[in-house]
Amino acid sequence: MNRALVFLWLLVASQACIGATSCRFVSGGGVAFGPYDTLSASTADTALNLLVSCSRNGGPQNVSVTVSMGVGANGTSVNGRRMANTGATGDFLMYGLFRDVTRSSAWGFTPAIDTVSQTIAVPNNGSASATFTVYGRIPPLQDVSAGAYRDTVQVTLTP
Repeated sequence: MNRALVFLWLLVASQACIGATSCRFVSGGGVAFGPYDTLSASTADTALNLLVSCSRNGGPQNVSVTVSMGVGANGTSVNGRRMANTGATGDFLMYGLFRDVTRSSAWGFTPAIDTVSQTIAVPNNGSASATFTVYGRIPPLQDVSAGAYRDTVQVTLTP
């Protein structure tokens, strides 16, 4: 049985501001798929929660917060993300990042098309938070060498 250990690192923007409201990622980071069995007919699924916190000093109470995700360092599109083998094999492992639990809608970077937005009611001189869930999937039966696979995806937060 050929197994690959898979990690995906999300580069997360630290803060975004609009008027008197500022938002930042509080938690999130790496998506770990764990061991991948190249002979298994089952997908390898995982999920990650990104916690966003916004604070406000004046300005409107309701803040629309959007999270977008790039293609990745090895990808060709949001539907063609790939993790590279960290060794010298040159192998790539296809994977996807999705906005929904059924893993049918890829997460991307085109506003109002493939990003995720939430409206947060932030009290004046206070803060509020929201959670964005990233659903990951590696399709089954990929013929790749054993080893560690990684990719880096830029995640952007905009109010």
